[in-house]
Amino acid sequence: MTRAQRSRLKWAVTASSLLWMVLVGWLMVTTLPQSAVENHGSAVIKDRMSDCTGSYRDRYDCKEQIIIESGRDTFFILGGRFLLVVLPPLLMTGWLSSYLRKHPVQLASHHHVDAGDWKARAQMHTETQSPEQAAEELHLSENDLPHLSHKGHHLIDDIAPVDDWKARAHVNTHGHGPKREG
Repeated sequence: MTRAQRSRLKWAVTASSLLWMVLVGWLMVTTLPQSAVENHGSAVIKDRMSDCTGSYRDRYDCKEQIIIESGRDTFFILGGRFLLVVLPPLLMTGWLSSYLRKHPVQLASHHHVDAGDWKARAQMHTETQSPEQAAEELHLSENDLPHLSHKGHHLIDDIAPVDDWKARAHVNTHGHGPKREG
């Protein structure tokens, strides 16, 4: 898979997920029946509560049960609609992540790299060559290469080490470092 194909696939999944959430979300809100979100102040619930008879305690328990059932029904209806809006894009994102992990970007081998393209040269030396091969191409001996401690997992620092600015900053700010003779 090339970087362009990977990018197009990411954009397609993102666009289709957003379109799904907008269209289905709008549809779920506009087709929501009024009875789905009734509360204890609505006429339907009050009618059901008026059927409660018996002592004060019995009427209270009956009304409380009606309110709890109506809240539970509302939760399940709204929760189901929410999942219908959000779950497919989440599943698509999970699939995309898995697919991209199984299909990494294929690096094209560059036989000729433009002399001014330093990024391509650095990438060529770190991704398609070992430090030993790069040293040979740069006319260096393998002994001149710095700290090749982890064979098989070479970094750009193995070929072109970078100054340890953190250590220098610590020495300059805290005054801890090698004592100078003089």
